[in-house]
This record gives sequence, C-alpha cells and structure tokens, in this order.
Amino acid sequence: MLLNEFENIPAIIEPTDRGIRGGGEICDTIILPFAGETVQAAAACPETHIGGYLQNLNGKHFWYIYEKDKFKAAVSLAPVGAPALVGHLEELNAKGFRRFIIMGTCGFLDETIKNHDFILPAAALRDEGTSYHYAAPSDEIAYDSALLSAMSKIFDRHGIGYITAKTWTTDAFYRETPAKAQRRLAAGAQVVDMEAAAVMAWAQFRKVPVYQFFYPADYVNSISHKWETRRKDLAASEALLDLALTIAKEVEDEAILET
Repeated sequence: MLLNEFENIPAIIEPTDRGIRGGGEICDTIILPFAGETVQAAAACPETHIGGYLQNLNGKHFWYIYEKDKFKAAVSLAPVGAPALVGHLEELNAKGFRRFIIMGTCGFLDETIKNHDFILPAAALRDEGTSYHYAAPSDEIAYDSALLSAMSKIFDRHGIGYITAKTWTTDAFYRETPAKAQRRLAAGAQVVDMEAAAVMAWAQFRKVPVYQFFYPADYVNSISHKWETRRKDLAASEALLDLALTIAKEVEDEAILET
C-alpha cells in the first residue's frame, strides 16, 4: 500500500526553502483556533496588532500579535483538515514560531462524556493520510506524554474541567457511517476529529511542541443513526481565547525556567 512508504529523510521540497511567501513579526508561541470568531476576538483586543502573514493561492493568511506586560503570543486561524493544517504548521515553524497551541471542536462518539467542556487527546486513530508521511504506519499514534502532562497540570491549576481521551481522526466527516463509528468506539475512541493524528505525527517528526485540546460541538450517534448538534456558544466566547493565552503564558514561563 502507498501509505506504507514512510521515509525519515529530507523531502524534495522542504518548508525552509525560500519559496514560501509571507513573513513579518514573529514570537515564540502561536495560537491556532479553528473558529473564526476566536481570531476576530483576538484581533479586536487593544493589546493586539497585525504581525504578518503567509500567502498561497487562497490569498493571505494573517497572524496577530497579542502583547501585554512583556508577554507575546500570536493568533491565527487554523485551516480545517489534516493536509491543510500540517502544511500551515510547516510554514509557520519555518518562519520561526517555536510552540503551537491548537484548539478546535470534536464530535462525541461516546455519549457518557457529553457533559465535559474540554478534551485532551491522549492518542488518535489514524484514519487520514497525512500522518503516514510523518510517522511509520500504525493504527494509532500517542500524544507526547510530557506535553499531555503539562496540559493536564495547567487545567488542574486553573480548576478547568477536562478528560483525556482517544480520538478518531478522519478526513471524511461525511462518511462517518454508523458501523464505522461503532468500530471506532470499540477500538477505544470516544471523540472524532479531522486533524489530531496528523498534528501528533508532525510534531514528533519535526520535534516541535504542540499543545492541543478540543471542545465539544456535536454528537455522532451511531445507535440512533443521528447527528445531534450541541454547544454553539463556546467557540465565540472570549473565555476560550483567555484560556489559550493562559496556556501560552504558562508554557512560555516553563520554557524560560528550563533554560
């Protein structure tokens, strides 16, 4: 199979090549929400200014710099889907960003966890293509245990409710059939997303710290064969941006202590 061809060697085109268009002011940490409302909230902050952009055939993809009390973090919209997001991460990292905080929605497969606000992905079933170009073939991939522990401690310190869970990463959200969802549940996945497995593989291949968490958006009910929308308010809430900035500040402080 084609997806068995992982090679741990440089590619013909590397993200550090000069052909990548865009640039501007950078800082160590960049926050990548999938929700446009969260980026708009960041752009509207008085402490924020335009930092720079990446450019491709779709146009310019801006990032904003939040700066307060000598702390800086960038915020930019995360592209949806594993190939687009990982390509974006490659170029942002090549431009000089060193740490990444990614936050997006997930769907519940397991109804018993529907009331939890946040999910930290501990592992992912690899039902997409991108991860197989960054890691050797396997059914699943584990999140970096040290980063998972760091995220857990931050949430605990601030009294934020969460669970750790295995996710099912799939490219084709319109092909989540009932039987397939039940098989993924049987394999231990409690939630479903579109990028986590690829992000984990990319982070481990490039040796880049990525702090990732989900919040619920819907319930993929494989029993009644129904799709049930859930919370819609969290993506637009300023509290979500505040949480991401808190994580950015704490991981930066920790990095300073380790140097």
